Amino acid sequence: MAVQIPAEIESQLAAFAHSTGESTEDLVCKALLSYLEDMQDVAAAKEHLLHPDDTISLDELKKNLSLDR
Repeated sequence: MAVQIPAEIESQLAAFAHSTGESTEDLVCKALLSYLEDMQDVAAAKEHLLHPDDTISLDELKKNLSLDR
């Protein structure tokens, strides 16, 4: 996959990669993974807002997981 990155961002990425000893590819992969995880969390939160009655209390959760000792 090829991605076009603005020169300013590419310079910042290269400088950070140099300072950390990581490759720019590794940093981009980590950043993309973090972004995707965040977007999945946002999607889950939005879905929850559409169905607010699907919640249970912490006490109910503990009971369901047999953690109510």
